[in-house]
Amino acid sequence: MRHAYGEGERYVPLVLRAQTLWDELAKQTEERIFECTGVINLGPAHSDFLAGVERSARAFNLDVEKLDATGITARWPEITVPDDYIGLFEAHSGVLHCETAIKTWIDLAAKAGCAQLFNCPVETITHDDNGVTVTTIDGDYSASRLLVSAGTWVTRLLPELPILPVRKVFSWFQSDGRYSAQNKFPAFTGELPNGDQFYGFPSEKDALKIGKHNGGQAIASPEERKPFGAVPQDGSEAFSFLRTILPGVGGLLYGAACTYDNTPDEDFIIDTLPGHDNVLLITGLSGHGFKFASVLGEIAAQFAQGITPQFDLTPFSLSRFNG
Repeated sequence: MRHAYGEGERYVPLVLRAQTLWDELAKQTEERIFECTGVINLGPAHSDFLAGVERSARAFNLDVEKLDATGITARWPEITVPDDYIGLFEAHSGVLHCETAIKTWIDLAAKAGCAQLFNCPVETITHDDNGVTVTTIDGDYSASRLLVSAGTWVTRLLPELPILPVRKVFSWFQSDGRYSAQNKFPAFTGELPNGDQFYGFPSEKDALKIGKHNGGQAIASPEERKPFGAVPQDGSEAFSFLRTILPGVGGLLYGAACTYDNTPDEDFIIDTLPGHDNVLLITGLSGHGFKFASVLGEIAAQFAQGITPQFDLTPFSLSRFNG
């Protein structure tokens, strides 16, 4: 859960509101939703991503501490970086426990009387003068307004959208208590000298999770996503990062595969469907969307009620892809 957002200042108002909503959810339910571990962003001093972190911090007066290579190693002896690296540390950022958050939302929605259908594939979306109808294998559902936030399945429902599904993997490696949040080891992003981008989390139960943000394999449909290990480089994808940044981490324990729904510029799409202002699209989250789920849900709920959101969503409009 990063606040000084390296992907651009346009995200900061959204992520700060998201943090407030995560905190409110945790307080309401007494569940462990967010853990303030701090986040260290690592990379070469000339990194465009780190420059973006600094711009976001300045624009919104966010607390970010800048460290040189010596300062990084002094703070976290488990981390080694080249001499020309810097670290930007966000002490108030941290980790979302996503499974807990999802379960908590599902439970709250059920208690509020919200009907929920699981494992119910959508076949078509049709429009008429009365609104919109969603046809599923279990029947039709009609409404005056509709939210479409279908992940990579959106390419099947709305193939005209500029979304490219990309297969990604992440892995857990053997670690120990030195890499845990209890030892004040932070979540992290890291850029290698060749530009490859990685992310990771403090270890839990002696397993440290790490993934590569760029790269992956383009696929035409969600069904084409192969399981972890099906691609030869799956198990070794993070080795270069571990050798350079976290040489004390042990061997591969296990991994998993997921799918990014990438836009051409890897920015979100938050816009109405062209020609149908009663359909809101929240899609193309490009592998960095879950931390925003709370605020995106709020935006969707406001749309359903005809309430204008408090944010400037122009940077996330579909019109940016025109021409």
